[in-house]
Amino acid sequence: MQKSDLVIMFGGPALILLGIAVLVASQILVVRPEAARDDAMQTVLGVIGWALIVVGFLGLAASFAIMLGIAGLLVWIAAAVVIAAALVRRGESQRYALLGVMATAAERLIPLGPAVEAFARERRGPLALRAGRLAQLIEAGTPLPEALRHCGGVLPREAAPMIRIGYESGVLAPALRQAASAQSREDPLWSSLTGKLVYLCVLPWFFLGILSFVMLKIVPSFVKIFADFELQLPGVTRALIATCGFLGSYWPLLGPLWLAAFALLFYAVLRYIGWIRFDPPGIARLLRRRHTAEILDSLSLAAGQGRPLDTVFAALAESYPTKWIRRRLRLACCDLEAGADWCDSLCGRGLIGTADRAVLRSAQRLGNLPWALKEMARSNRRRLAYRLYALVNLLYPVTILIYASVIVFFVVGMFIPLIALIQRLV
Repeated sequence: MQKSDLVIMFGGPALILLGIAVLVASQILVVRPEAARDDAMQTVLGVIGWALIVVGFLGLAASFAIMLGIAGLLVWIAAAVVIAAALVRRGESQRYALLGVMATAAERLIPLGPAVEAFARERRGPLALRAGRLAQLIEAGTPLPEALRHCGGVLPREAAPMIRIGYESGVLAPALRQAASAQSREDPLWSSLTGKLVYLCVLPWFFLGILSFVMLKIVPSFVKIFADFELQLPGVTRALIATCGFLGSYWPLLGPLWLAAFALLFYAVLRYIGWIRFDPPGIARLLRRRHTAEILDSLSLAAGQGRPLDTVFAALAESYPTKWIRRRLRLACCDLEAGADWCDSLCGRGLIGTADRAVLRSAQRLGNLPWALKEMARSNRRRLAYRLYALVNLLYPVTILIYASVIVFFVVGMFIPLIALIQRLV
């Protein structure tokens, strides 16, 4: 092994440890926590520390590639994905923790400004900066929805509509508590589904790599050995070679399928990490009930206080985090301005189902609309969970069986020639 290879192998871990030491030093050198947000030296040290860590991880990728080849590079990529997911989930959990602090303060009639300021003093990094800025805006008298808009990223994006409706309806504490409970309600479902999707997308790429190696290295050796012994390859092996040859001849037709699989894998990884929230058209249609539940929860808060629902629609159309839902909410607002019934408008724009519309109409006539809105939101979440679990439980075993059938065909086609050679030698 050359000296440059040793430098690459041990330089990566050394840079990572040095970066961690710089980050720790940036926190220890701060004597007054309340001044940390304005300390330029701490910011510079933080940037240097993270830069060293990133360069160190790139060095680790090179060292894994040197020691283990492609397998080492794949291990590094998997480790990088896990670390990135952990960092993103940590930031998300801190945002939900701040949301929980705000909910507790509002429930106990504690001013939000000091509560958010206390949270900021206990944290470091960008979230502490944003939380400190949010506390300053609240103390200065800025309305909470406006303050959150000026401090993007301090709270989860999904909480913005609920907080705005709760603030304008005078029920901020229940709105904050309901938004804070969203993580525990949805995380187990999405973690399970995304993990299975990543597994199903990664498996074909590993199989393709192994198949390419065997067909390029092992099969030509088999053909040559059988020709030397004047033997004919078994029928299963010939069928396997013919199938691979057919796929190789028509690879331009199969290329789009592999590109689609790669795009799906890329999407699943980024969605699992938490860097994107985009839902493809088909998936968006499947997940419509999740958005329906959020809208109905927001309407229940306002209906409980007797607020006009047209103002709630306008607030949702402005603050809802999903673009295509905002577009449909704006169309619903136009329907209401034209005199349409709000239930018919929501159903016509695809935001609620016909069964939801019938139940809400009956509840409005009977005078228990807030309760019905909340119950229909829960019902939509339950039905979404049941639908997704049923779909996964149906497709996942079928896909695994298809993969297993291909692997069995491949293994049998490679194993039978060995038995034939052993019999010939005996």
